[in-house]
Amino acid sequence: MRATAHSSGEAERGLARDSDIAPGIVNRLQFGIIVTDSSRAVIEANETARQMVIAAHGQWPEGATCCSLFGCLRREPIARHCITKLAARSQGPLPEIRVDLPPERPSSAVWITAARVGRDGSQVVIHLRPAAVRDRRRRTQPHWMAKPRLRIRALGRTRVETEEIAIEGDWLMQRPGKLLKYLVCQRGRPAHVDEIVDALWSGAGITGRNIAHHYVHALRERVEPSRSPHTPSLFIISAGSTYSLDPRVAVDVDEFEDLVSVGLGNSAESAEGQVSAVDCLEQAMNLYEGDLISDEPFAEWAFAEREAMRSLAWKALSRLVEHHLKHGDLPAATTQLERVAELRPLDDDVQRRLIGLFLQQGRHSDASRRFATFRQRMLDQFGQEPGFSLTELASNQGQAEARL
Repeated sequence: MRATAHSSGEAERGLARDSDIAPGIVNRLQFGIIVTDSSRAVIEANETARQMVIAAHGQWPEGATCCSLFGCLRREPIARHCITKLAARSQGPLPEIRVDLPPERPSSAVWITAARVGRDGSQVVIHLRPAAVRDRRRRTQPHWMAKPRLRIRALGRTRVETEEIAIEGDWLMQRPGKLLKYLVCQRGRPAHVDEIVDALWSGAGITGRNIAHHYVHALRERVEPSRSPHTPSLFIISAGSTYSLDPRVAVDVDEFEDLVSVGLGNSAESAEGQVSAVDCLEQAMNLYEGDLISDEPFAEWAFAEREAMRSLAWKALSRLVEHHLKHGDLPAATTQLERVAELRPLDDDVQRRLIGLFLQQGRHSDASRRFATFRQRMLDQFGQEPGFSLTELASNQGQAEARL
């Protein structure tokens, strides 16, 4: 035991010595290393990576993220993707791609690959090496852009599309379609077959697993009708007793989340940075056509994810409203606030603000209709009047105009 303890102590001292010299070794590498966390923020970068970024951007950006450094969600080849999110969801390293730096005014370029650290994908390591600015080659075709490709639109009514056609039909409301929607809600992690059975066919008993396997097969036939028998599925991945969507399946929810995250996280004070943030938020809200999987309004397995998306939509719209008000664009602010009111139909403050904007623009009929609808909802739901009256808002508006 003493010998074991002695060996263990020496090993610990050896690890300590290794950890002391590791930063020096990493900083002497001729290629860049950047580590990001699940929020895309850069938490570590070696000296080579810092010098590459500084040479391109003029400085190391404050609050650097992979998206601000490499143009995720804004420029090809990652106009619809975030490198950190892609790597976190991928089972192996991403194929190497070429990216211009900085994204807005390219003056240099790098080859990038990335891989998640650990199984949970909470951190991602990004590898950089210099590239020629005019070199437009791609060393490999990134797998997330390679055909065949499946796209799922789940914000609003669920739709499934390939590069060529829309895969429509009643099957989306049947068991294979429900399974697909469930996997959308579980995207980013494998769902165990027992979880699937419990969520979708809880009364199936001992035959539950067989039912799940049967409908996985049926789902694969729907989304890959030309797949040869006994060949691996490109879209519905199985590992042990789990199933998940392959990263090459493009889900609008992922794109929506990424765009909102970048738009809300952009703290740049420059006009260019603010425009970029607003553009991301507007793109996100163009994707938000309604509640997540709105064609399954009573599915308990969709509730949590649906509310999470509603919360993100509310934050994005609120930021857009403030932006338009700051720049004096009352019609645009009103349009976005109307969408906020759809998300928060019983929110007294939201309705008050929207009706106030109607009055401010002389839209008295719209203000009257909005107030009447809100008042009736409050009476039906809570048996009480709103916390404000239309007369009060009109009076306040008149006083504000008189002061001007």
